[in-house]
Amino acid sequence: MVRVSKGKNAKYVPVKQSNTTTYVLGGIAILVVIVVVIGGVLLMSKKEGTPADQAKGKLDAATAVFVAGKQDAPVTLDFFEDPMCPACGAMEKQFGDQIIEAIEGGKVKVRYHLLSFLNGQSPSGDYSDRAGGALLAIAKSSLPEDQKQKAWIASHKAIFATQPAEGGQTDPSNGDLAKTVGDASKGAGAELPADVTDAVSQGKYTAESAKNAGEGSILMNDVGATGTPSVFKDGEKINPGDAGWLG
Repeated sequence: MVRVSKGKNAKYVPVKQSNTTTYVLGGIAILVVIVVVIGGVLLMSKKEGTPADQAKGKLDAATAVFVAGKQDAPVTLDFFEDPMCPACGAMEKQFGDQIIEAIEGGKVKVRYHLLSFLNGQSPSGDYSDRAGGALLAIAKSSLPEDQKQKAWIASHKAIFATQPAEGGQTDPSNGDLAKTVGDASKGAGAELPADVTDAVSQGKYTAESAKNAGEGSILMNDVGATGTPSVFKDGEKINPGDAGWLG
């Protein structure tokens, strides 16, 4: 056999890959990228959860004007309301007693978010904020928690029962609001201390109520609602009166 010497200066020349091999490798690389991207999207979606999960997280992190009901209630409802809103008044008139019964029966916990975008529809120009301030005075009072719950729920109902008409000639003064919440609370067996009714008469919490309303409006938009009343059940937007909405 004749051996051919490559010589010590000979170089290794690799065999040139065919175009087919190049296309196959390129296709594999693209598939790997697609799989990684899809995996990342799925992982992110799983981490963020459903839209209802995301809304629930935002609602849980927010500070409501008042929370009515037991903390361990099996169902949590979030109400977005404006004291001047006729539809909110209609909801309270139609379902108010059922809501109170569900709260007192331990079936639901209701977080109230009071807004005031309809201020301009009131003759005074700030009724929504003043009515919200009256309820805020009760929420910030030193009443025992069980008494505070009774007073707030009864006063909330009474404020909507005496709701002024949009574009009307008059609306309740701060003094009127103080009498409304005072009488309602007393009727529910939770008489308000003088400092609370004085705070309502003086409009002490009107500005704070306006601030809360601004934050509530942002929250409402963030969770996918556009108007009042808006109701969420454990993060999912529902219609009042839907089957099983109260537990």
